Amino acid sequence: MKKSLKLFLAIFIVMIALTGCGSKKEEKENNKVDLSAYAGTYVGEYTKLVGSDLKETDKEFSLVLNADGTGQHNRNDYSFNVTWSVDGDKFEMKETFVGDPIIYTGTIKDGKLDIFNGDKEDIWTYEYVYHKK
Repeated sequence: MKKSLKLFLAIFIVMIALTGCGSKKEEKENNKVDLSAYAGTYVGEYTKLVGSDLKETDKEFSLVLNADGTGQHNRNDYSFNVTWSVDGDKFEMKETFVGDPIIYTGTIKDGKLDIFNGDKEDIWTYEYVYHKK
């Protein structure tokens, strides 16, 4: 009987160690960022290729971020659905139109949003810079 109890306790302890004390979902919900602080309309200041010093300011583009993590990316007379998130000052956005989403990453701080539609070291990646309206 004592051996069975010891075996049961040993298995129980191993299972707790493997699964952890709290769930990932609980951790994520506890660390959830209040997106309403970042929600609003962001107006494009300029865009440029990473490998270029030439800033394109003649194109109109904007980004509407909703507090529920959805939004609209408006550029070149088109509107694209997006989902977005913030972790600290790191910003991530997925833009969907047709096919696979385009992933944008960058920073958001003090009403300024600076994002890249690819690897920010790649000369063919576009940088988009916005300010909150």
